[in-house]
Amino acid sequence: MVVIRGFEEPDFDQVVALEMAGSGSVYGASVFIRQMQALAGETFFVSSIDNQIAGYTIGSLVSGAPEKGWILRLQVAEPYRRRGIGRMLLQRLHEEFGNMDLRELFLSVSPANSRALPLYLSFGYEEVAYRTEYFGSGEDRLILRRRF
Repeated sequence: MVVIRGFEEPDFDQVVALEMAGSGSVYGASVFIRQMQALAGETFFVSSIDNQIAGYTIGSLVSGAPEKGWILRLQVAEPYRRRGIGRMLLQRLHEEFGNMDLRELFLSVSPANSRALPLYLSFGYEEVAYRTEYFGSGEDRLILRRRF
């Protein structure tokens, strides 16, 4: 059974391992997760299956514009993909942001990410910008927005 819940301290090592799989840096992954634990507490969710972290999502409000937010991460571990876990995490994050009277939610995604794009579009996201080298050379991104 999949459980979606807020991030807790005992989740740290497993979430860092997932983050590291994407970034390749133990230190960078650890620092990022600790920072998000402190800054995005109410919008940091994990999915758990039999005490294993299957995925996580992190959102944040825009400083000075509390009606806007960003999805900073949506990550599902390889063995758990294609089971609806990303959809459940995204739905839970949307619910939390909805409780905060958010009007717009943004995210960036690689234009080549053929697994994530259909998910985001099914939630009503639409492309608002294409940014070349958004995260450096060869790291182009689509900027998507969903209105509440």
